[in-house]
Amino acid sequence: MYPFKLHFNPKNLHLNHTIKFLILITLISILLLSIVSYHFSLKESFQEKASSVKNDYVKNVLENYAIKNLKSFSYNICGYSVEQKPIYYCKIGNGKENIFIIGGLHGDEPKGTYACLEFIETLLKNNSLTEKYTFTIIPLCNPDGAQNYKRRNSNNIDLNRDFYKISQPETKAIINLFQKHKPIILIDVHESLGSMPLIIYANNSKSLNLATYISLQSNIPAILAANVGQSANYAEKENIYGIILELPCLSWKYGNGTIIIWNIICYFNMYLLQKF
Repeated sequence: MYPFKLHFNPKNLHLNHTIKFLILITLISILLLSIVSYHFSLKESFQEKASSVKNDYVKNVLENYAIKNLKSFSYNICGYSVEQKPIYYCKIGNGKENIFIIGGLHGDEPKGTYACLEFIETLLKNNSLTEKYTFTIIPLCNPDGAQNYKRRNSNNIDLNRDFYKISQPETKAIINLFQKHKPIILIDVHESLGSMPLIIYANNSKSLNLATYISLQSNIPAILAANVGQSANYAEKENIYGIILELPCLSWKYGNGTIIIWNIICYFNMYLLQKF
């Protein structure tokens, strides 16, 4: 019987290393594909959840307030979207001065709409401001975009770049209501990817001074609005106070942002009292 001999073949060793390398690459590729697939499934899940703010929901909330026969509350339709969805607004209060608040200009920023709807409830529970001011609120300015969780409207127009041209039915509805009530301030509620709120103010001395005051009181940073046809640019043109409020989507510290809107209105009221 011959003794067992181990025959070393360098070619076989090279082949084994190649096979192991290919197996490793395959496993890494599978892992990467799984991660990417999981990422997109989360994104789709988030979009599905975020897109749940529908125009019918806004209508139902406003209808429920109207059913209570609250003396200072009413709601109506100020216009229609590209796809002929009604754009709902409400009025709260009996004051001589009008405060104009809009939300949901961008369909993929639902927090603005939810914040506006919750702010209505806050106003109805506290009449300290509604005796002095009348609030005109459009919770969802872009119902078509919200339906599909898209930033732009159904004509693929960014509504917050249309306040110079006023070419879209949604923007026209907002401006018509604005001109009807002649507000002293316009507050446009958005949602950002940051973890902190942000104030973007119109390029006039009124808005600069107000934003500076609010920023000092609340520690919310404030920056100047770009001249691109935003709602704040329209406020500048009308020479009124104009603020775009960016609510953070990455922080639940502020809930839906209603408390931030409330505080800004209170600071605005305090600012006017100090000024005059």
